[in-house]
Amino acid sequence: MNPIRKITLWGMLVNILLTACKFIIGFLAHSQACIADGVHSLSDFTTDIAVLVGVRFWSAPADSDHPHGHQRIEALITLFIGVLLCVTALSMAINSIKSIGHNNGTVPGWPVFAVALASIISKEILYHCTVAVGNACHSSALVASAWHQRSDAISSIPVAIVAVAGHFWPHVTYLDAVATVLVASMLLKTAWSIVWPCLKELSDEGVTPSELEAMRRIAASIPGIEDVHELRTRRLGHGILLDMHVLVDRNMSVEEGHRLCEEAATAIRHKMPVVLDVLTHLEPMNSVDLEAAIETIARAVNGVKDIHNVRVRSVLSGFDVDLHVLVEPTLSVAEGHSICNDVRDAVLKSDLKVVAVLTHLEPFYPKDEQN
Repeated sequence: MNPIRKITLWGMLVNILLTACKFIIGFLAHSQACIADGVHSLSDFTTDIAVLVGVRFWSAPADSDHPHGHQRIEALITLFIGVLLCVTALSMAINSIKSIGHNNGTVPGWPVFAVALASIISKEILYHCTVAVGNACHSSALVASAWHQRSDAISSIPVAIVAVAGHFWPHVTYLDAVATVLVASMLLKTAWSIVWPCLKELSDEGVTPSELEAMRRIAASIPGIEDVHELRTRRLGHGILLDMHVLVDRNMSVEEGHRLCEEAATAIRHKMPVVLDVLTHLEPMNSVDLEAAIETIARAVNGVKDIHNVRVRSVLSGFDVDLHVLVEPTLSVAEGHSICNDVRDAVLKSDLKVVAVLTHLEPFYPKDEQN
């Protein structure tokens, strides 16, 4: 049996038994705290069902309609669990705040303490078992469910405390409400820690700059690869999808370039197992001759005194060019701008496959004048 399904079924069994016991004892002992704790256990049962149903979908292999798999379903299930935990915590806090100052005249007895203690012990054990399976299977939904199990154990603590305190100080009836508000605050923090990563995944957030640089270094370390740029990532379930541009010698064969791309992708997946898939774009490395050719074309434009800082970047449709145009210092800005436009037009009209040119206008000073 799938380990996720197995631990979830055990959790459902524990939650059913605890919910029944808390409701029965809560009604018989007239303990609102015990009944509220039973509602929390019932919400745990709901999340168990969500995980049990969801795992059948997010663990399904990729198909023609979902070529990257179904892991986003797990993010949705995790988000549902986090929101449910948040609603449960808010409900507990609001009801407890409303009850402060109201004495219902009942003191929870030892049966309430016994069921609360049983809930604390069983749910803490279930939490550790569930989170271990969740981490082993890299399942964020199961880890979220585990925290929901622990939240039930935490919410049983004030019930147990009040049951004991009520026996010794029967007139102190507000401890239950105050303790529950504190516990609800802890549950809200847990809910946020569950919901926030899901929101980032569903919004296609990429990895951190340090992780991106680590991927670039791994790919660039492959002999034959000249440079790696335009790395883009997005999260999918517990993994990462990566796109990157690989630059090789422009005279290299397509077969050899493709082999280097595959080698780079394999190296990244091997050293960073969290990367599920790597899509590479093979590009020729810009040669010095291309920059020299552009500089020659620009120098030939009337009014140009010098050209420097020529930079070329390869894009999907050709090349982007960035260069500095030096003209006579006494020219007006309008005249200098016109010369820059002539340089741009000359480079674009060449057969160098340049698709964009950015010029920077500067005054020209001979070296002897600068000294």
